[in-house]
Amino acid sequence: MIPALFFAGVLYYFMLWNVYISITNYSILHPRPQLVGLETFASLFSDPDFVSALARTLLWVVVLVAAGNLIAILVASAIYNIESLRARNAATAFFIYPLAVSLAASGIIWRWLFDPDRGIDAALGAKILWLQGDNAFWSAALVSVWVYAGLGVLFYLAMFYNVDRSQIESAYIDGAGTLSVMLRVVLPQSRQALIIATVFYTLFALQMFDLPYTMLFLNPFVSTLVIYTFFKFATLYFATASATAVVILALSAAIVIPYSMFGFRKWLRI
Repeated sequence: MIPALFFAGVLYYFMLWNVYISITNYSILHPRPQLVGLETFASLFSDPDFVSALARTLLWVVVLVAAGNLIAILVASAIYNIESLRARNAATAFFIYPLAVSLAASGIIWRWLFDPDRGIDAALGAKILWLQGDNAFWSAALVSVWVYAGLGVLFYLAMFYNVDRSQIESAYIDGAGTLSVMLRVVLPQSRQALIIATVFYTLFALQMFDLPYTMLFLNPFVSTLVIYTFFKFATLYFATASATAVVILALSAAIVIPYSMFGFRKWLRI
């Protein structure tokens, strides 16, 4: 426990130090920080760049949670009903492979694929302009779904395999089809996978940086809260960067703490 408590203490110390910096005016213009209370947060929420980054991050959460869960359920259901164990393992490995590739590498790969002269447009003979204007956000969001959907597949498969086989066999004996079994027997008993996948997808979206940055660098159409934080820190506006980090921390805590308390109460009941 001693190493765990030590590193936890270091982590929380710097978190509190970051909160302290967020209520100062520390920046390149004020190298000696002075307490200003919530003034930094007030200026933060009046900044249109921050507001757009916040809205874009929350929209990213919605896209990743909705599309990620939907694709994960469909893919996991398809894999679950494959009879051959070897084919099932191969399909699972195929769909979780994007998780093995770093987000930075994925961003560079998809930047090439979205290139209008050498990528998907050239292959299809079309001009979709994936990375221009508002299309840039939707292209990056779809790539994030491609990256993280495999994690949801693992969560759902884990829950599917824990469903009592006798219930499934009884349903088949009663004449139920595969779709009916999945909808009425397997999926209702796999709600925990939905909760876990949603929590992870939300956290991944809130922390999104590598993928949009490597695809388009500091592009305003894909700017997220983390990219905004990075920009403010790089330009030596430390108080603003710290205040944005506090907002990200608060959003993450609003997701993680209720789930952790739910799991803790369930563990106590067991």
